[in-house]
Amino acid sequence: MAVLVINQAANWTKDLYQATFDRAIPDRTNPPAGLISHVGAPGEGGGWQVIDVWESEEAFRRFLEESVKPAAQELGAPPFDSKVVEVYNSLIP
Repeated sequence: MAVLVINQAANWTKDLYQATFDRAIPDRTNPPAGLISHVGAPGEGGGWQVIDVWESEEAFRRFLEESVKPAAQELGAPPFDSKVVEVYNSLIP
């Protein structure tokens, strides 16, 4: 079952997001297994947000633990919150 993942990082900046992204996904032509869609954008009240669609929660958790968390820790990034919900419907042309 596909899932929507909403990550809210109140104390992150665009530069911190980009540095973490570049470490977690060093080759944009080879995205992580299970990733369907990825969007990074400024948060409504500041900070940064990332919204992804994954084939499964397991695929997201694996990428989070194996790639994102180590990259964020290496950069000294503050923690962020993740919310995972099942996708009911999507359209990706």
